[in-house]
Amino acid sequence: MLYERILVPFDGSKFAKKALDEAIKIAQNTDSVLYLCTVITVSSVIPPGSLMGLVKNKTAKEIHAKLLKSAKAEVERTLNYQASIYCKSKGVKAYYKIIVNGNIAEEILKTAKQKLIDLIVIGSQGLHGISKIKTLGSVSRRVSELADCAVLIVR
Repeated sequence: MLYERILVPFDGSKFAKKALDEAIKIAQNTDSVLYLCTVITVSSVIPPGSLMGLVKNKTAKEIHAKLLKSAKAEVERTLNYQASIYCKSKGVKAYYKIIVNGNIAEEILKTAKQKLIDLIVIGSQGLHGISKIKTLGSVSRRVSELADCAVLIVR
């Protein structure tokens, strides 16, 4: 089967980087276009003190907004580099999308449907995975179970 559109969920983990490298190899051989996506979840940018009620609600909201803005800027830099420089240097056309909030697996699946993706190449674990436990990450497992297209899980 010829893959025309490949989605690579990218969180910056070593598994995501391996998945991107594998997707690039496939894209080079099939003349595919890559779509990278990152889902920024609210829980990943909540300041620890606000969880214990150590900061006032207004202050917590302000801190949260600043942290979210900072996280989005960092993700923008990372994905822009991966798509515009790294993939391009390998001769592969790549685009990216940043998604704020939502269930990570569901947002990946939604993006796959919206972009008419033929193949999802995903790391077996993400930033939240525990590398010593060799089990499939919850996001990659859910994506592989529910995707309408082929899924390649890279370890």
